[in-house]
Parts: sequence; C-alpha cells; structure tokens
Amino acid sequence: MSVMLRPFPLLLAVAACSSAPSAAPSREAAQPGLPGKWRVIMLDGRALVVGGDGRQPVLTFDEHGYGAYVGCNAFGGQGLAHEGRLYGGFALSTAMACGPPFDTQEKSVQRLLASAPQIEWRGPDRVALISPAHRIELVRAEPLPPDRFVTRAMPLIGTAWSFGALDGQAIDMPGARSGPVLTVEGDRFTIETPCVVAEGSWAQTGPGAATLKPERRTARSCNAASRVQSDAWVTALRGALRYGNGPNGEILLAGGGHWMSGDLVRRGSSEARSLAGRYEVERSSGAAQRDGARRPELILASDAYSLWDGCNRAEGLAIAFERQLFLHPNGLATLANCPSAHTDDHLKRVVLSEPRIGQIPGGLLLSSPAGTVRLRRTGDIPPGAGTSSTRLVHGMRFLVLGKPGGSLDILPQNRFRLTQQCGVTEGRWRAAPRELDGAIRFAPERPAEACERDPAARPLQRAFLGNMDVVIGPNRDIALFAGRSGAVRARLQR
Repeated sequence: MSVMLRPFPLLLAVAACSSAPSAAPSREAAQPGLPGKWRVIMLDGRALVVGGDGRQPVLTFDEHGYGAYVGCNAFGGQGLAHEGRLYGGFALSTAMACGPPFDTQEKSVQRLLASAPQIEWRGPDRVALISPAHRIELVRAEPLPPDRFVTRAMPLIGTAWSFGALDGQAIDMPGARSGPVLTVEGDRFTIETPCVVAEGSWAQTGPGAATLKPERRTARSCNAASRVQSDAWVTALRGALRYGNGPNGEILLAGGGHWMSGDLVRRGSSEARSLAGRYEVERSSGAAQRDGARRPELILASDAYSLWDGCNRAEGLAIAFERQLFLHPNGLATLANCPSAHTDDHLKRVVLSEPRIGQIPGGLLLSSPAGTVRLRRTGDIPPGAGTSSTRLVHGMRFLVLGKPGGSLDILPQNRFRLTQQCGVTEGRWRAAPRELDGAIRFAPERPAEACERDPAARPLQRAFLGNMDVVIGPNRDIALFAGRSGAVRARLQR
C-alpha cells in the first residue's frame, strides 16, 4: 500500500486588521520574529481581493504553525522559522466553494507556505516570504494574545515519530506498511525506512533543538522507488535540527534545507510493565561514594514506586505515560537525619520532577530540566509491589491538589463532574482497557467556557479530555491521574 500524509489540524483563527504603508528593504532592521498577526499587502505584486464579508487577508504565526484567511476559507498548518526560511507543512482548510479569484489566492498562498520560502525582513514590522513561484508581503498588525494556549516543544528522549512528508512532498512508498519511523532513546536513535535502517547517537541541544549523528546503516531489500526515498530520509535526519510540536502530537523537523512532518507514535502506558524493575544509580555523589554503602535506587512498578536516596526511603503512586514518569508521594517516608554527603539529592530532584524515560543498555536514563540520572537495572520488583487500584466507582469524590484546585465527582451512569471556581464541566467516562492511550476515557459534553478562557484553570479542564490512566492508593486516600496533558494529583474524599 502507499503511505500518504495526514493533514495537520487548523491551528489559528484569523480576523480583520488595519492597513499600513509600504517600506523599503533594510538590512539594519530589527528582526523580532514571526509570531503575531500579519496583514497581507501584496501577493505576487498585486493586492489581494477582499472577501464579501469585508475581512482583510491575514496570516497568523505562532510557536508551532500558521493560520490564514485570504478571502474565503480559513486554513492552517505546521510551521517553523529557521535558517532564514519558513519551513511549513501542508494546510488543512475549511471547505467552502469560493470560486475565482479567491480559490486562486488561497492555492497560491498555501503552495507558498508549504514550499519553505525565504524570509526577507524589510523592517521590524514588515516581511516578505519568497519562493521560486510566489512572493507575499506582510505588515505586522498585532501581537499574539498573552492568554493563548501554548504548545511547547516536547523533549525527544523516549519518543517515536511516524513521518508522512519530506521537503514538501507526501511520502508514497509502494508496498510499505508505514512511513519512516524515528525512535529516540536515552543515548541512541534509530530511523527505520522500508529500505534502510540507520542508527547513531543524538543529543538534545535545547528546547526544540537536537543533533543526530548517524553511525551505522543496514540495507533492506525493496523496490527502486522506495530506495530513493529511503536514502533521502537518512540524509535529511542528520546534523543540527530544529523542531516544533503541534497540539495533537504533530512534529515538524527542519535543518540543512530539509523539512519533515509527522506524528507522535502513541504508546500511552503500554510500556509500563516492561519498564518496571529495580534500578540502581550508576554514579552517585552521595551514598554511592561511601565504602560498602548501598547505592541509591529506584524501585519502579507499573503503578507505584519506592525511592532510596542513600539515607531515607519514600514511596507513592507512579504512572509511566508516554515515556514520562508521573509520581504522587503518599507521605510515608523515613526521617533519618543524615549528613548531606550521605544522600543523593540530585536523584530525588530528577525523579520527582516528572522526568522523561529513555532506555539505555541495561537500564534507564531519566531526564528533566532538573538534570539527568542513569539507572542500571539490578533485578525485578519485590513481591507485592504495585498493588494499587485503578477502578473508578460511582460515589467517589476526588479533591484536586495544587492550584487552582477543584473536585472530580464520579456520578451514576458513567458520568463525571469537574468543578472549578470558574465553572463546572460535565460529561461521560468509560473504561478503555484495550485503548493504547490509557485506562479511562473522559468525554466532556458541557465544558465550562469561563475555565477555557482562564489560563490558570484551563490545564485542569483539558486534562480530563481523552484518555488517562488512574491509580488509587491502597488505603483509598490518594489518587494519580496521568494523560497527554500531564498529571493530576488528588485526595480521595469518599
């Protein structure tokens, strides 16, 4: 079968803006970046025709893409400004029949944005995007709203990505079951195509930035058409790359004149059992340095953890969701007064900071903004570890911990109610044991609009949308929910 690109969801709504006079190019002009709303001045040397609704043609750019309105339909796609170019993905558009001249305007702008045009600054608030076939001139209209929902770049460690397009062309590999798949672990990465498997080392060099160094490749038998594309992918996925993520797990990678778009391979918590085990810190600045002392260790079960820092032990609930470790301490911990040299504070900071999980030979690498820790697997989990409940029952009421707080009620007939100060969200839930992304699926029916507009309340409301794993403590006192939007920690009131 052939592998084709899945369109990217529409990212941004666009609205009317005011006009501004033209300006001459300036090499000394400030270049504050593309994020914001821009009014279209010219397309291929001509002013665009304004639609019947009177709205001015505009383009909007943010951290992960673009949105546009040029007279008829709204459309948007992935986008990333890098190396003096706007690397963009294919647009997803509303489907109104426009007719001339609007259909021609839209197609020209869409082709331009998906062709990695050059960015030519003509002043701090004027810019031109230029491709061999088209040129569009823009003037800055207004900044992005400060309370918008921002999608940040996901660290690559522990992720896998399935790609659908390279250099603005959809993949078409006859006979292939899937497109190229990039898998990134603790120290190594693998790019697998129908004809070539390449692997090597990699490094996260910053938010949305990574360097891939292929070191070995293995050829597979395949047809000639797929061979050419496979070689092109191995060539593109090397060196220093920038990337951005969309709100639904999309990715756009760019660098060296190449750009690739794809989607996160969803694994949910399906790997939790394979990651479970007893792990010892490879190198420790605390207890591991003392002669005869037991190294700090992490015991990780599929729904619980125990942490020994070289002096004290703590435990609680655990969920490894999409290769990120979410913990909820249960408050039970030893309180020995040890000298600081006897404890591994770095291990505690990393483990408790929702680290991402990468596999390394014989163990795991945990990585977060707090740092990295290399763990060597020393054995299986002790008998009886990880016996918490994962079942929601009518009548349960969870008090959400942390700010801004709230409560979750499990109601009759598989309904739920999320109560926040800004409003109430209700809907249905169901068990999802065969779904890859979690054990419980929440489907809100009446979301609280005021909470959606509140940047502080919005993350909690969005957390209970889609699939989540849930773990309830053995004493039915605490609970941990984890899903695509992160973790929610709660206390079970009844």
